[in-house]
Amino acid sequence: MKLEKERLLVISPHADDEVLGCYGLIKKIKDNGGEVFVQILSLGGYKKIEGNQINTEDWQEELSKVSKILEIDDYDVAFTNDEIQHIDTKPQQELIEYIESKSKISISKIKPTIVAIPTIFSTHQDHTFAYKVAIAALRPHPQKATHMPQLVISYESPEYYFWSAYSEFGRFQPNFYLNLSKNELSKKAEILNMYSTQMREGQRGGENLFSLARIRGNEIGLEYAEGFHIHRLFT
Repeated sequence: MKLEKERLLVISPHADDEVLGCYGLIKKIKDNGGEVFVQILSLGGYKKIEGNQINTEDWQEELSKVSKILEIDDYDVAFTNDEIQHIDTKPQQELIEYIESKSKISISKIKPTIVAIPTIFSTHQDHTFAYKVAIAALRPHPQKATHMPQLVISYESPEYYFWSAYSEFGRFQPNFYLNLSKNELSKKAEILNMYSTQMREGQRGGENLFSLARIRGNEIGLEYAEGFHIHRLFT
């Protein structure tokens, strides 16, 4: 892959999923002079499992800082307010159109060559809903001329590896890997920890990132790797 020529769009249910699932891909494209855009679908005022309310302004500030460090070319947020904003409460067609054409970094506007979407194999309803609307937005339109990304992949999150709402259909199976060095993985954990509003002990720390990266690396004879599943690839 000539990553210096790629334009990546990451569709992220929330701010932090782009780091969890795509840090290595983002870094490699940016290091080679490519472009990266991140579409956040919701940045609402969620409550943590422990019951603590997440302040939306704090989360927005974290997103801004992380985006600068990752050298993200641009990002957009579909929904933001201080009330609980689960994506699956929003009209599906509204989100599809947002991803397709209405966002400032929509598919029709930035014309990405690669689109990364969350896997459907997740316990989080926002992730499964985000997968469904993203797949709909990326479907071919024979009736009209629509930009077609050459590569569509799904990414995973460490805490959803062993448990899935769609477990009866299988589980996340990577068929595309990116090598990560130990230093790169340490940097990934460091940047993820900048999302302090999203950290939960035992789920989103560096230990989980290293554990999953080691599993993916072992699958292809490397020490560490990020895994993705290819849905569409053409040249």
